[in-house]
Amino acid sequence: MADARPRLPVSYDLAVDLICRAARRSDFAEIITLLERCFDEAAPGFFAAQTGHDSTFRLRHARVAVIDGRIAGYVRIFARRMVVAGLAVVAGGIGSVATRPDLQGRGIATALLEDAVARMRQERMEVSFLFTGIPAFYERLGYQILRQPEITLPRATARSGGASLYAVRPAAAGDLPRLLAIYRMATGDATGAIIRTPRGWTDAQHWLDERPALVATRGGVVVAYIRSRCRDFGHQILEAECAPDHADALSALVRAVAQETCSCDALVASVPTTHRLASLLRRLPEARETTDVRHPMMLRLLIDDPDITTAFARATIYFWNSDRI
Repeated sequence: MADARPRLPVSYDLAVDLICRAARRSDFAEIITLLERCFDEAAPGFFAAQTGHDSTFRLRHARVAVIDGRIAGYVRIFARRMVVAGLAVVAGGIGSVATRPDLQGRGIATALLEDAVARMRQERMEVSFLFTGIPAFYERLGYQILRQPEITLPRATARSGGASLYAVRPAAAGDLPRLLAIYRMATGDATGAIIRTPRGWTDAQHWLDERPALVATRGGVVVAYIRSRCRDFGHQILEAECAPDHADALSALVRAVAQETCSCDALVASVPTTHRLASLLRRLPEARETTDVRHPMMLRLLIDDPDITTAFARATIYFWNSDRI
């Protein structure tokens, strides 16, 4: 069968004519147009917000492929810090991978990913991670799938339950230090957890399109929180954490999320395997669990460190949807 994909003009030789470099400010109108064309399912303004409202964004991390003076492809490195066996390591998330439609299938994305890996190594990043619907492509580049369970159940089932000792209310701006403290207590030695800052938490809310977070209080003190958003496949729990000895607060928060007005009939959570939220959801009637998810997490080690290799091989990976890129 003949190859029906668009071909590069004969004058283009990728080995000669393709240039991978850092993006310039003047490139971004073209980059945003490319991303919106390649990811038409994204909400309007998503990519502009992800760039303009992320305090970690650096031009050197925005990598472009250029042919004949035009942007042919784009990939962004998201600089993060990740907990591995209780220690902080520098990690590079890969996202917004896009190739101009008339040039797809010609190795441009591969060239950009190799350029991004070289950039991450130059900056001494130790781990790279991503989420994708085409894992086979990234496996060829050295990434490996790390699976976490996705649990789905009817929202009506999650609404059931008796009276709670916890009061639930929307989070207020003044709650953020307490929410970050709860998150740190829960993830201090959890391999795969992203280390949060106040700015990073508020930055992400510009593009996550999430509902206002809910908090559970006991005696007026915030002891747990939950973050969620409505998607076409279900009302998605982005994360939920609680202070020690307050696991029951998660039940109150799940019920509150299930009672929110939403067009979705299902509650969906991608959750660390051994997390208390996973145990809670598994106990509810009609809960279904799978690790065969639409967009699995993938990981590539960028340095030869036996301690990091062992940690990822043996530990339960701890990663929330709210840290996806």
